[in-house]
Amino acid sequence: ARKLEPLQKTRVEISKEVMVIGGGIAGITAALQLANSGYHVIMVEKKPSIGGRMAQLSKVFPTLDCAPCILSPRMADVDKNPNITLLTNSEVEKVSGGPGNYEVKVKVKPRGVDVEKCLRCGKCEKVCEVEVPDEYEAGLYTRKAIYLPFAQAVPAAYTIDFETCRKCGTCQKECPAEAININQEERVETFNVGAIIVTTGYDLLDRGEIERYKVDEKSTITSLQLERLIENELAAGEVLKDSKGKRIKDVAFILCVGSRNPHKGVSYCSKVCCPYAVKEAILLKKTLPYLRIWIYYIDLRMAGRGYEELYRQAREMNINFIHGKPAEVSVDPESGRLQIVAEDIDTGQVIRNSLDLVVLCPAMIPSRDLGELASKLNISTGEDGFIAEKHIKLNPVSTLREGIYAAGTALGPKDIRESVVDARSTAAQAIEFLGEGYKDISPIKARLVGECRGAGECVKVCPHNAITLNEKTGKAEINILACNGCGACVPACPNKALQLAHYTKEQILEEVRGLLSVPTEDIRIIGFFGDSTAYPAADAAGVSRLNYPPNLLIVRVPSTALIDTDTLIKTLEMGADGIMLCENGDTKEGELTEENVKKTQMELEKRGIEKERVFYQPLAIPAYKSLPYLVETYLSRIKKIGKIVAKTTPLSKG
Repeated sequence: ARKLEPLQKTRVEISKEVMVIGGGIAGITAALQLANSGYHVIMVEKKPSIGGRMAQLSKVFPTLDCAPCILSPRMADVDKNPNITLLTNSEVEKVSGGPGNYEVKVKVKPRGVDVEKCLRCGKCEKVCEVEVPDEYEAGLYTRKAIYLPFAQAVPAAYTIDFETCRKCGTCQKECPAEAININQEERVETFNVGAIIVTTGYDLLDRGEIERYKVDEKSTITSLQLERLIENELAAGEVLKDSKGKRIKDVAFILCVGSRNPHKGVSYCSKVCCPYAVKEAILLKKTLPYLRIWIYYIDLRMAGRGYEELYRQAREMNINFIHGKPAEVSVDPESGRLQIVAEDIDTGQVIRNSLDLVVLCPAMIPSRDLGELASKLNISTGEDGFIAEKHIKLNPVSTLREGIYAAGTALGPKDIRESVVDARSTAAQAIEFLGEGYKDISPIKARLVGECRGAGECVKVCPHNAITLNEKTGKAEINILACNGCGACVPACPNKALQLAHYTKEQILEEVRGLLSVPTEDIRIIGFFGDSTAYPAADAAGVSRLNYPPNLLIVRVPSTALIDTDTLIKTLEMGADGIMLCENGDTKEGELTEENVKKTQMELEKRGIEKERVFYQPLAIPAYKSLPYLVETYLSRIKKIGKIVAKTTPLSKG
């Protein structure tokens, strides 16, 4: 406390625009709430239409409402709301700046069709000769290279899949409205927004355990494919038929395909598989009463209002539930039908079923681009790959970065109701954060405290491009809005002209001195833990009641890139027997820390000190369970070397 000094906050104007990344039900809900509250929203959707996964569903549990009937009006509201700018076929390319003033570059891929001119007449589609699997229909049917994403698509216009388009120009010649441009190029647009909401949804597991059950594309399908069959064929009065054209009579659902299986899938429960399997079974039975249906499960989890009633309805309809998971799906060589053998745990009986169709319920996994997006946003993901919340109970939709929020299945498996609740919560958080259009900026920023000689090393190492050299004076200038206070620039300055407010070298060393002030015969390790991922990982280890040796004394810093060689050597002089620096290894800060540790180790060896006394350990939030092992391993290494006081003092030169 003796080294602390008063800090002054800076009040700046902030943007009152919000970017929503992802156009599923969560993104739509958040965007509409913000837009209706007077905020301008930029919605970024990577597909040609908004709607997300919900647009692929037939009906939704537990009330069995028509999914398009619920979703389509909200999609139309997005399209006609003057406060929403919709960018489809778009992805976030780069994010800079800071809370309240994020600069986001968005790459808009060519659509090839002018949405204002398109008449949706379909003439272009008729003449297109390219056919590919339709992802909206889960690969069950085909579409053309120029196509309408689905009937209720928003924007309500055709689009060209340029990855499969041959650019023959036939569709362009056929279009009566001259709406097609096969030579359209992608563009990059830049937006300044005050807050960002991530609603990127989920994908379905398509590897690992699902491959174990897959027999062929017709007889073993996924639950999403069944949704499309229900919507297309059963809704049209058709019956389900096998590959030979025979009527399907016996159907089985296998739950937890890849869920709760860390070896061949994911370790977590996907949460919605049980209720949607029961829903689909009921829809099949209602439409085709002659079907015999079995549901194989590990544990049936039907938690939620109306969910247990849905399960009871299924039992009353004579849908069979078998408490056991099949080892495999095989084919009877004589009949050609599918065979499943499983033990019912409740009865102890081994049940053999001959089937026509097996429906696999795969695990929900993070959308495949989420990790890359999280890196661009400089936010963390959890052990499961979904976005990490600031606090799982008290702040469940905020990320670890101020002004960036997440909703729906970007945070983990959720049903539609939970996703909508999340979305409304993020909108409320964003409105509260943006307030009256100004913000008090944290005073914990880099600052010039000496003479800048224009070396430019600080510019090179800044992870957020917050430092520039003035063209006229040649001196460094710091953009306090872009600076996130990591301190990476401080050790880089050859003239020692930079300092991080509230984390000066003297203040950090004073904290170290306090931790080491009581003499002891025990080995003591100072741990410098970066605030963005390493310290939250240690926090998660504590919340999970994981025990690591008390020999580790943690010093929380904005980033370990702030800690230079001189600070490390002085820490050893004060009596630390080892130093452990932990930072996210996938960041610029992690790279800089590793470089500095190597430099320090070389300096220690010159002075006859074991280089192992300073150690860099990459540590991200998902790896929190490994922290006890990492600390114990490093502690045992230092114990073999012995205490620092027995070696030499002082370590510093001069």
